[in-house]
Amino acid sequence: MSNDPIFRTANRPAPPVTRFRQPADVFEALLQSIQGGESHARPTFELTPGSPLLAFMEIGYALRACLEKPERHDYLLHRLRPHLGVLIGTLPASIMPLGMLPKLAPPPGFRPLNAIADDEIRAWLIQEGSLIYGEMQRFELENYFDAVRPYLSPGGVMVDLGSGLGKVVMTAALTLPFARCIGVELLSYRHRLAQERCARMLTLAAQGLAALPEPLTPETPLSLPSGVVADGRHLLDLGARIAFIESDMFKVDVRGASLVFLYSTCFGPLMDAISNKLARELAEGALVSTTTFPIRHPAFRLLHAFAPGQVSWTSVMLYQRIGPVMTEPAAEERYLHQPDADEWEARVRQELATLFA
Repeated sequence: MSNDPIFRTANRPAPPVTRFRQPADVFEALLQSIQGGESHARPTFELTPGSPLLAFMEIGYALRACLEKPERHDYLLHRLRPHLGVLIGTLPASIMPLGMLPKLAPPPGFRPLNAIADDEIRAWLIQEGSLIYGEMQRFELENYFDAVRPYLSPGGVMVDLGSGLGKVVMTAALTLPFARCIGVELLSYRHRLAQERCARMLTLAAQGLAALPEPLTPETPLSLPSGVVADGRHLLDLGARIAFIESDMFKVDVRGASLVFLYSTCFGPLMDAISNKLARELAEGALVSTTTFPIRHPAFRLLHAFAPGQVSWTSVMLYQRIGPVMTEPAAEERYLHQPDADEWEARVRQELATLFA
């Protein structure tokens, strides 16, 4: 595509919808209803027997125990230092005072840090980075769907891996004529909030449709927020086109997807594994978009790269799956990098001095 759309740089004024005169009012009310959530309360994890996060919490407790004792700070930095390539920021967010680890004492049997191997710490840091929450603002999502729309055919399945509170999934279902929009989220509380927000949106949709002066029929021509023309089924069947799944993204098969969305700004250490998964499962021609981190895999061709400040605050890349099915992962590791360890340690010690002043 030779010409980029004119992208927005801020959210436009959006007065509350007080009357439903036409379907456009319903769309606007629904889009307004799913905004926000960036600063939602993050509950602590629960120490529930059998929880898939118990192993994560064990290592988190061990790291936090060292953080809380200044005499153990040198040892904490010693254990983190070999893994800076997979560490997001200076210190892991989960072990900080406002992190999601339970504030209670660890249960009997949890190991101290000196009993935990380096490979376990590395795996923990990769998982910890993937739990960090982020989302696009409304104008960024409007930019995003304007950017990908020329590459999409009507219908198809959109999948958001790491869907959080569900805003991207619900925006996709409203904005473009996808047959199905699916969100996959690992954390139970985020999955629950997405379902609750979707239920409220669907209740509002029913109220708005009931209040229209002229009833919306399945055959009524309908202009979507993206400008694409559809029909009344788009709103009437909205609930049937949205689904949220509570699961690990690596355990959900995406082979039926036509567009996979990844807000991958904190997924750097996972990008090799994600790329290999998508290369195995996606059909030729399927699209994948990422933020911040590109896909460096021979099964994907870059269609367009949008610089920071165009579509979103960070870079956005759009890829197409090419070539035959890949049964083996790509051999080359593409995301190995090592920040300057001395600079990192200086930042951490400054942060610790402030934290324990």
